[in-house]
Amino acid sequence: MIRRAILVLLLLGTQLPLCGQDRYGRPSGDTYNTSFNFKQIIVPTVLVGAGSLGLLDAYKKDVNIPIKDYMSDIRGNCYIHADDYIQYIPIASTLLLCLDKGKREGWQEKIALAATGSAITWMLVTSLKYAVGETRPDSSRNNSFPSGHTATSFLGAELVRLEYGNYWGAAAYAIAATTGFLRMYNERHWSNDVLAGAGIGILSAKIAYWLLPWEKRQLGKLNFLPYFAPDSEGNSSAGLALSYTF
Repeated sequence: MIRRAILVLLLLGTQLPLCGQDRYGRPSGDTYNTSFNFKQIIVPTVLVGAGSLGLLDAYKKDVNIPIKDYMSDIRGNCYIHADDYIQYIPIASTLLLCLDKGKREGWQEKIALAATGSAITWMLVTSLKYAVGETRPDSSRNNSFPSGHTATSFLGAELVRLEYGNYWGAAAYAIAATTGFLRMYNERHWSNDVLAGAGIGILSAKIAYWLLPWEKRQLGKLNFLPYFAPDSEGNSSAGLALSYTF
């Protein structure tokens, strides 16, 4: 029962459609659209909602505690802290894969997507951690809900999927799911923390795409002008001037 529950937990975070792809395996149609579409928020809403149910005492007793006990049985004293590092692999891949001929956006847009998504993820995760105050499974701190590591990893996985398609996306989601599993394995998060973190990461990626057209318009209004100004006494100054067109 516990093994099936863990498997469902990991698979819930994977939204890799097998149809509607272009020749690079990238999702086509509304999946990639930078305009808001209700279908885009179904998966993250379900994940965050399911994670929120974990704050109920009944869920903790029937799901969280058994999963924690199972993780303790298979872990023993062998902790694996790779999750502290692999959480960044998907979002780093968003930038490092920019040489792929199948990309849709330039590297400037990828930086904007990664930066915006990361900022949104940080704000959502941090505010919820302080508002909820859930105790971690190892009782170390009261900021368990939601999982920031998982949110970061799923943010990157969804960006990779949208930018490079389902083939690269499957690999990124596998890393994200591994991150979520290790957060439970290392007794750092409850199962519902991981679910909510996955939903927040995916939602943040969606929001970053919705904001991308506005960000591109604002960036188009910025001008960077280098200057060099010598004076009559032989001194000179140099710098970079920034202007914005309203």
